[in-house]
Amino acid sequence: MDIKLTGTHLPHKIIHPLHSQHQLKLQLDGYWDFVCDKCFYISSGSRYNCSSCDFNLDLSCAGPSANYDPLPEEAEWRRKKTIQHYSHYDKLSLFKYRKTKLEADYDCSWCEKRLLDSDVCYGCIEHGFFLHEVCSNKIPRTLVHPFHPLHPLRLHYIDITNYCHACKEIPVSTVSPSYVCQLCSFCLDFGCAKLLPTLKHKGHNHILTFFRKVDTYGQLKHFRCSVCDKICDASFYRCVQCDFNLHLQCLAVSSHAKHKYHKHPLILMDPIKEDDSGEYYCDVCEKERNPNHPVYYCEKCKYIVHIECIFHEENMISSEEVQSSAPQFMDSKEMEHNEWTHDIHSSRQPLYLPLIHEHSLSYSEYGVTGYCHGCRQILSGPRYICRSCPAVYLHEKCVKLRYEIQHPFHSTHPLYLYATRPYGTGYITCDECRDISSGFIYLCEKCNFKLDVKCALTSVSKPKHDRMGRVTESHHFTHPHKLTLGNSSDPIREIECSICELPIKGPAYFCPSCTDYILHESCLGLPQNMLQVPFHPDHMLVMSSKPYSYTEKSHCFACRLDFDRLGDLANYFGYSCDQCDVKLHSICANSLRRSLKHESHLHNLYYFGANSQILFARNRRVPATFQCSKCQDNCKGRPFYRCLQCDINFHLECFPLPLAVESRCHIHPLALKESFIEDHSGEYYCDVCEEERFNNDHVYCCGECNNRFVAHIECVLPKVETVLSYLDPHERKKSPIYEIPDSGPRQRVSRGAPYARIARPRGRGFKSLFMRR
Repeated sequence: MDIKLTGTHLPHKIIHPLHSQHQLKLQLDGYWDFVCDKCFYISSGSRYNCSSCDFNLDLSCAGPSANYDPLPEEAEWRRKKTIQHYSHYDKLSLFKYRKTKLEADYDCSWCEKRLLDSDVCYGCIEHGFFLHEVCSNKIPRTLVHPFHPLHPLRLHYIDITNYCHACKEIPVSTVSPSYVCQLCSFCLDFGCAKLLPTLKHKGHNHILTFFRKVDTYGQLKHFRCSVCDKICDASFYRCVQCDFNLHLQCLAVSSHAKHKYHKHPLILMDPIKEDDSGEYYCDVCEKERNPNHPVYYCEKCKYIVHIECIFHEENMISSEEVQSSAPQFMDSKEMEHNEWTHDIHSSRQPLYLPLIHEHSLSYSEYGVTGYCHGCRQILSGPRYICRSCPAVYLHEKCVKLRYEIQHPFHSTHPLYLYATRPYGTGYITCDECRDISSGFIYLCEKCNFKLDVKCALTSVSKPKHDRMGRVTESHHFTHPHKLTLGNSSDPIREIECSICELPIKGPAYFCPSCTDYILHESCLGLPQNMLQVPFHPDHMLVMSSKPYSYTEKSHCFACRLDFDRLGDLANYFGYSCDQCDVKLHSICANSLRRSLKHESHLHNLYYFGANSQILFARNRRVPATFQCSKCQDNCKGRPFYRCLQCDINFHLECFPLPLAVESRCHIHPLALKESFIEDHSGEYYCDVCEEERFNNDHVYCCGECNNRFVAHIECVLPKVETVLSYLDPHERKKSPIYEIPDSGPRQRVSRGAPYARIARPRGRGFKSLFMRR
């Protein structure tokens, strides 16, 4: 469909029966190819798209004349729309091929043959990686290659500093994996693993392999001819084991030749494709040839011959001398048996296991306390440590994990070990325990079923936890994609919420596709428009995502800290007023919805609790004015009350805040607690206002009711009848409520018991201090 003719008549948005849950938007910038979710053909040009679900429709399939009833085979295709294949980092889409551009065709990345019209294929359009459906099952996971016959090789993603020993280039590890030797540092990238030695030269002991590599300047600086010592051209022969290279000229390959099986002279020519069949053969040996390699060619008869077939005849080299050297495929059990035979898992020896870690690992019977990098469990017994990477420790059993397992939790397909994220950059959850995993995982590449190591090492399924009616998938207005429920409990990696920037422990919603986008369950429920802000009642505050600028910095109206991204995201989230220059962190906006009116001060006071203190601890530019107006100590590191209009602050003890009270909101006395968690639901509410509360903020609780009555400070104090005791300001220095480090690695939070029964403080200076304007 020609968009130049019809683009002005197409609706900008449509609701389509195949994707009725969201509107589809018209995209006219059709530079990139895509797969139509109706016909499953690869397409180009304009389309209708749902960015949240990655749903695309070709214009012809989205039109009113299109048939909306999916055929049975289309329903099956839709079910297996994408797969995670072990040969590529990103997911591959299932599609039917058709040529979309006149100047370009797609080739299979394994067999290197052209994709033909209506071929069923898998592909990653972004990286130009495609596989015939039949080739997707032919790629070996393990092999013994003639370039490295001593040890078996495994297909795996490696550190980008490792180079391929065949072509001496650094593999693009984010696209395709490499074949790696577990016993030494030998590596073959995905392309070179398909090369085979084919030419026998009397001047060298090994069979030579044809290489065709072209860089920007048409030469390869890594290779010099072993005869003339000049830099090799784009086409040359090479022995990988000996690093022996030969120009075609130095190999004595002439530009003209004759063969006994053909009467006409043959000319050495660049690569030739005599037709579009996708299959090309040598007319002498009748074996398949690579259409990208030079050949001898007869212009009269279209007779085509391998260079090797002409060379072997001219040099009287028999076929017995050129032995078959095709890679030998191995299954995982045979592979692991060979590795054990080579003492790869023998204790007390340094190990180089590129599938597990990029550096050598050293054995240690004792060491510092911590957590295993693989299973995320507490270290115990012998372990392996990396001398190059701090805090990388592995249990001995995690070093010996098998590469492939059959597990009763998923008995239909094998699971494969991944020491790094197998695809994309999003978070990964274990399908058994729902924990968000940053350690090793076992993955089914056909079903995308995942197990972390702790669940993979058990065969007894644990009862599923009650999720308190939580939805497993949701959307948020700050993100275009669907979010998935998981549990954040990693003891090594501290995961921060993308909105409030605070650490997440417990239920969380994350995007499996995007870079580290994850939210607290409470932040998922934050409103887009906030109305109830006492100090800004005239205008609405709206949450938005804005790009962070190092030149145009702004600060939060409440805490005075800059909107400084602590993570890697380029945007920051916060509430702002479109009519005033008022901006708030989401933490501050949510905390300041409740104000405290005290008789000793004219204005409302606002509580800055533990969440605010974490924000202060990570921001080195905390204003110097954040001092307690009573004791003159810095408020950083301790909850406090603040008057936004007077810009004064008070520790809870200096306020003074009652420790125990009798209030009209409850029949029993209430005691102040620094925090209270009544259950593991992740949702906590005030029993007076029935609004949600932070579980680490100060609250009043009823001990006689077994702490079943919990209320905000701001809800209890206005209804106080009798103050039974106050916080003691002298206890603060003896047992701090919070000790948060200014920088460095995360440390355990120290919590004390700063409460004592004392009389109400008296004196002129105290009340006059609170009356400051």
